[in-house]
Amino acid sequence: MSFLIEARGLAKSFAGGGRRVDVLKHLDLSLGQGERLAIIGESGVGKSTLLYIIGTLERPDGGTLHYEGRDVTLWNDDEVSRLRNRTIGFVFQFHHLLPDFSALENVMMPALVARWDRPKARECARALLATVGLEQRLTHRPGELSGGEQQRVAIARSLILEPRVMLADEPTGNLDPGTAGEIEDLLCGLNEERGLGLIVTTHNRHLAARMNTQMELREGRLFPVMP
Repeated sequence: MSFLIEARGLAKSFAGGGRRVDVLKHLDLSLGQGERLAIIGESGVGKSTLLYIIGTLERPDGGTLHYEGRDVTLWNDDEVSRLRNRTIGFVFQFHHLLPDFSALENVMMPALVARWDRPKARECARALLATVGLEQRLTHRPGELSGGEQQRVAIARSLILEPRVMLADEPTGNLDPGTAGEIEDLLCGLNEERGLGLIVTTHNRHLAARMNTQMELREGRLFPVMP
């Protein structure tokens, strides 16, 4: 079977307080196109670190990371940046929206950085905001939106460059249960409708249960979670 993402033997350590902390220890992971994977675990075990390595925002100390069979740990920073921009969409617990820009402008931003024509970026951003249910909130700034609406804007922003995989770090962590359920529905719907690979790190057992596969990160390795 060919995988969209395949990691083998990932290792990552950090130094602090005069000692070394091994966060990831020869960890293996794979994701097929259109699959959904949940990574659960206690706070501080390295879930975000793992997601950032999978998303090429950080480099591992050891091991390999393949995207469609290509080992990106061998690539230079420019090559990795191009892969990240065209392949990976990120959704963070803290959405990191630009506070002085409207919802539409926030969603447009990655496309403008990628040097799209402004009319094309605007049209695509408008369509994505409609997809996430915010067609009536285009001109609102993040401070004028609810937490759930802000997360929807962040999801729309992550989609504008048409990624093949979405990585979501605690996407419902700051939301009330009702709003969290709406975001869960949205993420699963996008996975099904667009064939996106989806990896979420979460403490939310309900969200984790909606993934095809659940893995627990502990002691630097991933272990299957039985349904």
